[in-house]
Amino acid sequence: MIVGAGHAGGRVAERLRHGGFVGPIDVAGVETELPYERPPLSKGVLTSAGVPANAYLLSPARWNEIGVRFHLGAEAIGIDRREKIVALSNGRSLSYRKLVLATGLSPRRIRSLEAVAARTFYLRSFSDALALRSRIVAGARLVLVGAGLIGLEVAASAAKLGAAVTVLEAAGRPLSRLLPPYLSQWLADLHERAGVRILCDRQVVSSETLDAAGHLHLDDGSMLEADLVVVGIGGTPNDRIAGEADLHVDNGIVVNEFGQTSDPDIFAAGDVAAHENHFFGQRWRLESWKNAEDQAAVVASYLCGSPSPYSEVPWFWTDQYDLNLQVAGMPGIGEPAYERGKPGDRAYLAYFTAGDRLVGAVGVGCGRDIRIAREMIKAAARPDDAELIHKGFARFGDELGRQAS
Repeated sequence: MIVGAGHAGGRVAERLRHGGFVGPIDVAGVETELPYERPPLSKGVLTSAGVPANAYLLSPARWNEIGVRFHLGAEAIGIDRREKIVALSNGRSLSYRKLVLATGLSPRRIRSLEAVAARTFYLRSFSDALALRSRIVAGARLVLVGAGLIGLEVAASAAKLGAAVTVLEAAGRPLSRLLPPYLSQWLADLHERAGVRILCDRQVVSSETLDAAGHLHLDDGSMLEADLVVVGIGGTPNDRIAGEADLHVDNGIVVNEFGQTSDPDIFAAGDVAAHENHFFGQRWRLESWKNAEDQAAVVASYLCGSPSPYSEVPWFWTDQYDLNLQVAGMPGIGEPAYERGKPGDRAYLAYFTAGDRLVGAVGVGCGRDIRIAREMIKAAARPDDAELIHKGFARFGDELGRQAS
């Protein structure tokens, strides 16, 4: 049984069948949609000219063909580990031999926005995106809280549609956990050239509705008027039922390298799973498309009798305006060492090292190079100065180096 009918849960079910699993597979999910991918929600679903289509992993006919049974619109409310039963909110109970928890996240909410709740959106589902799409029109005053990947993608989409966009960020710069300062500044400049205003070191302390508009009062004493507000400050793991079942929970459901929890018959995958990454020696949760794919594969292969431990380098990507930005590894723990081109070029690539080991890479318009960088990080590669210079790289410039420090 799989609890969670999102990207990770759906991929586990599909890969079980591809791996030769022949037993029954039941998937329970809170949403009424079949499993789908979420990256288009902040981009294509908002900006498509026609009626947007959902990015389903498989068609209903294909799910029927491979024999996966769905129980949609049903939340899992409890796990009886001794009897191996999961209770659902619709009154049903389903038994399992092996259980996979792919329960995902719930968006972090902001209490200071409760007074303008009617115009506040949290983008997590296809239905959320459809509701937001109907409200983003030319001239609409949109305030985005959070300059992370989701917030900046929605900002780019809304600017394209003619909205007046302001982004609020509590930290000192956009994407501060993924990018070094000089690239944060480049990205902020890109948005500002498109008419997006980015205000860092700002938070909403209170809100009210006046004159048919939301008034957001900020911690610096200023006020913003908003026709709609979108909050994109990450999510909290849906690990309650795991904790109530006495599984090991620590900012997510703790799993080993095979996705196995503290109960050998229960697994977890996707945004909710807290796993060890041996490349960087720490436990974390990764909220990304790639992680959902990777962990689903690891869990399914183990359950099919072909265990293959999780061994992946973090990878994030974002499309904003007409640019594709990709991040591999953890650039933030290293220092900028080599670059090809300059920020603002149509193709730019930077390598980041700790000691003499490559630990991260950031690229614009160079997906193939990022794939190579991920393999180099996996192999604990030590960049060769002469080889990189031959390939068009240069040592990181003094001017940019000073900005990065």
